[in-house]
Amino acid sequence: MSIQQFNHTEIAEEIYEYLRYEYKFLTHKGMSVDKCKQTLANKLKKLTSFEALCWSDALDEIAKTPSDNAPTPVEIIRAIQYQANQLRPIAKAHEPVMNINDFIDYEDLWKRANDKAKFRFFIDHKFTDVPSYVRYWFRDYNKLHRGWTPYESTMMVGYWATPYHGAKEGAMLEHQRAILKYFEER
Repeated sequence: MSIQQFNHTEIAEEIYEYLRYEYKFLTHKGMSVDKCKQTLANKLKKLTSFEALCWSDALDEIAKTPSDNAPTPVEIIRAIQYQANQLRPIAKAHEPVMNINDFIDYEDLWKRANDKAKFRFFIDHKFTDVPSYVRYWFRDYNKLHRGWTPYESTMMVGYWATPYHGAKEGAMLEHQRAILKYFEER
């Protein structure tokens, strides 16, 4: 999503709608809510698209510090930038490596893979991108060569699956660590 696709005024209004329910005093002395919204919308325009998308997480972090006074637009922007810096390494690690228009021949990749690459196949490739017949070959191969049950193969195929609806990045990483630990101890 490019920065031009954001409606910064709408985001500023959503932020102040959230703040209205969380704080006793929405603005500081001499400021109006409309002026705060406009100031925040103008400041949001200067952020990158990734930073702008972090506004909700930033507000969650701000809310952890008890206060009767809502943060100023400048404090909100600083919190958004801080949160974006915290989340950037995680987002970078999960960026797609290839252009979505590139074609990957998963059948050929599977056939040319050695045993280690076949073990890591669904760690290196998301199950949603791999054709179902390759997933079937994966299950058969693991049953024959590793003695895995169908459940164990399904567990590895689901390496990139979301562990539960609404799971955040930490839950996803924990899910992946648990799968790897299971197979290390097997």
